[in-house]
Amino acid sequence: MRIALISLLCCAIAYALLMTWLYLNQRNLMYYPKKEIQAFEHYSLKGAKEITLTTTDGIKLQAWYRKAKANKPMVIFLHGNAGNLEDRIDKLNQLITMGYGFITPSWRGYGKSDGTPTMQGLYFDAEAAIDYARTQGYKIDQIIMIGESLGAGIATEMATRYQFKGLFLITPYTSISKRAEELYPIILANKFTKDNFNVIDKIAQVEQPILIIHGTNDKIIPHRHSENIFAIAKEPKKLIIYPNIGHVDYNVAEVFTEMDKFFTKGE
Repeated sequence: MRIALISLLCCAIAYALLMTWLYLNQRNLMYYPKKEIQAFEHYSLKGAKEITLTTTDGIKLQAWYRKAKANKPMVIFLHGNAGNLEDRIDKLNQLITMGYGFITPSWRGYGKSDGTPTMQGLYFDAEAAIDYARTQGYKIDQIIMIGESLGAGIATEMATRYQFKGLFLITPYTSISKRAEELYPIILANKFTKDNFNVIDKIAQVEQPILIIHGTNDKIIPHRHSENIFAIAKEPKKLIIYPNIGHVDYNVAEVFTEMDKFFTKGE
């Protein structure tokens, strides 16, 4: 009996230490910024330029901007949790080919951006991109808000605050804590997650067209997350599940063509 109690106590202490370590280090496990990035001219984004955004809490952000062609929407592209803007070159070039304008901020702590990422901080970053679009003459209803992976949570939050032309979620999650629970059932993520971007609880508040895409081979965020989000979202909405496609290997041209058809139909 004594040995069993000692063993149980040791397990409890080990668990408490594990939970403490995870709580203190969770942002290091969630955000994977890459600071190294080449000069903007290296990327040959035709008609685009690098700008600096300033958030309401005083953080300077690297961002790339391109004016939209006549009668084409402006896109605000919110990227995922790893890398930096250079890892989205294929998507930005596709938008250029299609005549879309874009503003894509590099999250705080990523690329040349100052600061360190937090949930509230990333909301400030997205707001800075929206504010810049308005200074360039774009109305909110001329903007398509795109959230890629991690960016889906921030994009959804922005769509509860603003009536965009539409919300486009690429490989989204229901919530950060839900995905953490799926991966690590013993850690009680719903109680200890600091930056719990929560799409599933907010999507019903979104009063604009919603497009969601996902792949059946996504090992980072299973496509059932998109199915669950879609079930709650209001019309008009569309969900596209691509067979045998993972988290990042979707056909960019095909996906953005679907975006164009969905958000500009009837125009």
